Formats: sequence, structure tokens, C-alpha cells
Amino acid sequence: MSSRIEISLRKQIVFTLVAVVLAWFCVELLMLIQLWWLPWENRSDCPYMYGSHPYRAFAPIPNTVDRAGRRSFNSFGLRGAEIVLEKPADTIRIVCLGGSTTFSDGASTDSATYPARMERMLRDHYRGSPFRVEVINAGVNCYNSFESLIYFQTRLLDFSPDIAIFHHAINDVWFMLAAPGFQSDFSHARRTFALPPRKWWEYSPFLSCWFAKNTIHNPYYPARVVNLNVLIVTNPAIVEDPDRGRKGGLEPDMIATFERNTRVFLSIARGNRIVPVLSTQSIRDDPTDRGRWTQAIKRLNKATRDIAKGESVGLIDFAQLMPWNPVDYYDFCHLRDTPGGLGRKARIFADGLIALHAVEQAIAKQTGRSSQH
Repeated sequence: MSSRIEISLRKQIVFTLVAVVLAWFCVELLMLIQLWWLPWENRSDCPYMYGSHPYRAFAPIPNTVDRAGRRSFNSFGLRGAEIVLEKPADTIRIVCLGGSTTFSDGASTDSATYPARMERMLRDHYRGSPFRVEVINAGVNCYNSFESLIYFQTRLLDFSPDIAIFHHAINDVWFMLAAPGFQSDFSHARRTFALPPRKWWEYSPFLSCWFAKNTIHNPYYPARVVNLNVLIVTNPAIVEDPDRGRKGGLEPDMIATFERNTRVFLSIARGNRIVPVLSTQSIRDDPTDRGRWTQAIKRLNKATRDIAKGESVGLIDFAQLMPWNPVDYYDFCHLRDTPGGLGRKARIFADGLIALHAVEQAIAKQTGRSSQH
């Protein structure tokens, strides 16, 4: 009798376990089906579109597309359509260096970025010429002048650009003002891109649904949109609240670092027969904390203007030509994907290059002739 009870109890336990496993499987399957219909825009793309880099801390991962289909990186990790490494003989190649404002964070598609729009405008202007203009968007979200300088020297020169635009100030200021213990290589604030270890519950669609707010690289549920800076700074707390970081304005060594990076960019460009062009950046006036962020941007913009004048280099004074306004900008520095936003920026840069005769200078360098403009 006892053996029968024991067998019956064992069957009940086995049946219960099987029922629990089947129920769990059904719940997971139903959750997957539900998640399939959720919008992709709310999911974070940082974990699979960016990775660590030995020299630049982080870099875009080639051949990736965000889940909303708004932005993509080609086989070289550049935003936009595929290009060839070896520049065609009939091409004037322009490379645009910068952070998210060059990357054009607000663009709804790759073709709506300011470099892509500028390319179309320049091709229209030089229609009928024996050459074609090609513009490379080498902007990378969060890059400062030092990282763009490394990028330019170690990778972008491989594309044999004829013109290079250096569009920096805002990200430099962020690292200078927010993080204490300034170092000229930005090691006081920057760390190599790294994702936190994947949590055990992130392998379950059902559990991910309940704990998604605490995840970064949840593959199932719309995780919180992660600011890329959180993954590449030594103190992530200052990303959400800069007031928890350093106090005070720019110091002389900070300004000198930005000036040095800019001058080195000019030297590298000239040494490789590239026409360099500098540009200032626009930012919303900051009434808090005595406007120290706004004043810092203005100070680096002044440094850019002074270097351009002293080095006889072309300047596109974007801060003066398109100051911040609540219509065209959707936050403190990024432009809307509108004719008056990114469209106007593209026009300013295209007209600037035309006025500077940058393309003509590039052709003169190719042919070995001097160009007087």
C-alpha cells in the first residue's frame, strides 16, 4: 500500500513539474509574440551598434542598422551608404569630423544628415564639372576633439580625403567641466566602452518584461534608452546630473589642450595635402550656474576663430551664422530634421565651402598648382 502511495506521489510531483515547465514555456512564448509587435524606437541600440576600440575608447560597429531603421553604419563604420576605400580619380572627397552634431543625431534617415544634404547641394553647384563631390560623415556620437584627431590620423586618411571639416567644442567642454582631475588625453573622464555583465533574468522574455527598467542590453523588452556616455565615462552619475561633477569654469590647460588638438589636426591635414576647414558650434544659453557651460563653449569657439585667423585657415562660423533657437533645435545643441534645421546647416556648410573655394583649392593640390583665393 505504501509503495503505491509513494508511486502516486512521485507521479504527482513529475506531473506538477511538467505542468510548471509547460506553463512557463507558454508564458515565454506568449511574451515573445507580444514583444514582436511592440515599437522598436524605444529600445536601446548602443549595445550592438558600438563597441570598444584600442585607440578611441569606442567606435561604431560596421554593417549595423538601428532597430528603427533610422541610422546605419556601412562596412567602414561610417554613417550612410557604402563607399569604396580607394578614392576614384574623378572625385573630390570631403570628410566631416565631429560628434553627434556632425553625425546628425536628429536626422530621421542617413540621407537627412547634414553631410548627406551638403553632398547633394555641392553636387548641384558643381553640376557639369569633370569631377564629382563625395562627402563622408565621420561624425561619431560623443567624440571630442582628441578622439576625432585620432580617428583622422589612424583611419580617415586611408580614404584620401581632399577636404576635412573639424567641428568641435561641445563634447570637449562636457569632459572638461563635468569631470574632476582634468587630463589632456581625457583619461580623467573617458574609459573604454564596456557593457555590464548580462543579468541572468535577461535570458527570459517574461522576467525581462518585469525588470526591463534596470537593464541595458535586454534583447527582448524595450529597455531604457541608454545614453552612450554612460558606457564610456569613468563616473556615469554625472551623465544624468552634471552638477554631481566638477565645479568651476575652463582652466588655461583645458583651453590649451583644445587649441593643441585643433592645431595638430591642421598639421596632419596640410601634411597630407588636405584642405582643412574649422567650424564653431552653437549651443543654447545656459542661465543656470552663471552660464558656465555657455561661456565655456564660447571660449572654445573663440579659440577656433583665433586659430583659423592666425593659421590662415578656412572658417565656417556656424555659431554666428545659426545661433540656437527653439524652432530649429530640439534640445540644447541638436537640430531638427527640417529644412530650417539640418537643411539650413547643410546649406551654411555648403555655401561656406563654396565661398572658401575649398574644392578649387583641393583640385589645385591634386594637380600641383598653387591656388590664390
